[in-house]
Amino acid sequence: MITRDTIAKILDTAQIEDVVRDFVNLKKAGSILKGNCPFHNEKTPSFVVNPNKNIFKCFGCGVGGDSVSFIMEHEKLSFPEALRYLAQKYHIEVEETFTSKEDEHEKNEKDSLLIALNYAAKFYQQQLTQTDDGIAIGLSYFKERGFLDDTIQNFQLGYAPDSFDAFCKQAIADGYNTEILLKAGLIKEKNGKHFDFFRDRVMFPIFNVSGKVVAFGGRMLKSAQADNSGVYNPKYINTSETDVYHKSLVLYGIAQAKADIRKRDVCYLVEGYTDVLSLYQAGIRNVVASSGTALTKEQVQLIKRFTQNIVILYDGDAAGIKAALRGLDIVLEQGLNVKLVLLPDGEDPDSFVKKKGTDATLEFIENNQQDFILFKATQGNIEAKNDPVKKADIIKDIVDSIAKVDDNIKRQLYIKQCAGIVDVPENILINETNKIRTAQLKRAREISQDEKQQLDNYVQIDVDHSQPISKTPKLFYQERDIIRILIEHGESAMTDELSVAEYVIFELVDIEFKNDVFGRVIQLYIDAYRNNTPLEEVKNINHITDIEVKNCLIEIIATPYQLSPNWYAKHEIVVKDANRTYKTDVVSAMNRFRYYKMGEIMQICGEKIKKADESGNYEESTAFILKLMEMKKMQQALAKEIQSVIHPS
Repeated sequence: MITRDTIAKILDTAQIEDVVRDFVNLKKAGSILKGNCPFHNEKTPSFVVNPNKNIFKCFGCGVGGDSVSFIMEHEKLSFPEALRYLAQKYHIEVEETFTSKEDEHEKNEKDSLLIALNYAAKFYQQQLTQTDDGIAIGLSYFKERGFLDDTIQNFQLGYAPDSFDAFCKQAIADGYNTEILLKAGLIKEKNGKHFDFFRDRVMFPIFNVSGKVVAFGGRMLKSAQADNSGVYNPKYINTSETDVYHKSLVLYGIAQAKADIRKRDVCYLVEGYTDVLSLYQAGIRNVVASSGTALTKEQVQLIKRFTQNIVILYDGDAAGIKAALRGLDIVLEQGLNVKLVLLPDGEDPDSFVKKKGTDATLEFIENNQQDFILFKATQGNIEAKNDPVKKADIIKDIVDSIAKVDDNIKRQLYIKQCAGIVDVPENILINETNKIRTAQLKRAREISQDEKQQLDNYVQIDVDHSQPISKTPKLFYQERDIIRILIEHGESAMTDELSVAEYVIFELVDIEFKNDVFGRVIQLYIDAYRNNTPLEEVKNINHITDIEVKNCLIEIIATPYQLSPNWYAKHEIVVKDANRTYKTDVVSAMNRFRYYKMGEIMQICGEKIKKADESGNYEESTAFILKLMEMKKMQQALAKEIQSVIHPS
């Protein structure tokens, strides 16, 4: 069990923006940070990080929490595993009340697989640098390819010895059971005997985005040939898919490249391991590889976490062109900007950067970028020549791609330029594009209706509508006041970057309203924010179909009270202009609301502590105790601001 002091240190050290930036490209918007949610597919950012509160929230899918919960959700880890992940990130020593070999190696199957794969990576590294065969065969190969020691170390390159079961024997001797080694794809079994899957190959560990080894690629240095049993040995082999490795979800080099991709706001996409290694070694570190497989939607979404811009670097031969075009529509569907660079015939990124050097390579990339759709049109027109059937197929293919571009202006420009390339009237491309997009919209609406019906069926509960809405004495009026300031000042500027409505929404990222109707009003503002809808539309009661929400808005908008200027003038009382003092009003209302809400949250926190204690989950109990103490301090600070007294609980 992780000690209380260690948990406190991890929670205090882990900064939410720092943790999230490992996976999401964040952009500053006032005091908060925004980006595309990593938990669901979206094109308009609705994912918000609040560094001041050390929390995150997605207003699209509803996921929110702190650094630990983000790692738990993103990496699918348990609470203790997430703590250990953050401890490793921040180089915090984890103190535990007890440890055991079983805890280290078999916390759960996935953890065991990752441990075994990490062990294998170290074994292959050791074989490469500390054995005669490894140095003579494996290391000499990497040196001949021009790879330096730093590159070999950063990517943990290795060597699998030419032995039937050298790895298997060593792993078993070091306490790893064969079941885990089999599931990790490191060994195979035949006729009751276990043998190494990788033999006599240089090894390329494959990392996930978090930097954990999840698989291996092995390259045979001899010519591909059949072994003594007649089984053909291909030049490259990869780990089969496992519980921790799905090739469609991984890009080679992403762990090493993600920081530079975000920094330079562009990702270079290549085909092979050595392409990545050579470019990285040359200082071009924002590069990943699809490892020779067709680009998948999940891989594009992985890149999208860090940038909206992809430049594909492929060989200039026919095979390279075909490979480049394979991933086009997937990239467009995800809303990314994509360019293509074709290298001279006979060159690949590995050979090109070694011959030309870093500066010349970057200059070539910059000067030879081609728009993907326009390249597709040009290439297709060359292939079709004067064949009308081929030309019709090419036009259909181009239109399919253009229809996947959501931006209307971009679509119009593509249509205009492609029409000139393939020599057809613009209206033909416009009509065909509109047909496809209309069909896509119809399908999307049908799916949306189906999902809505499924959701309605799922959440149906028995409600007695004859009963009045529960009005919690204190929270009811505080929640109502939040709705008031949204209605009165929602469109006004709170800061240079944020409106009052945005400020309130971001302040409420970790809070739910007690009153259901007020909560639904808040949701209207969240939806308007997500969809870039003018905020005044929220107050247009003619468009609201929810009767309870409509009545709520009418009640607040049509208040029967107003100031009497004559009375105040008679008694020489100066009334502040609400339009000039609204910011103070907003902050005051938010502070009062959070003060009373904290009492409720602290009560829930206490219940969770009791539940965690009863189940024996003392690590989680300790974390909640620390949070409860922190919230008590926050409530005391708020009490001073609103001049309230905290009553003993």
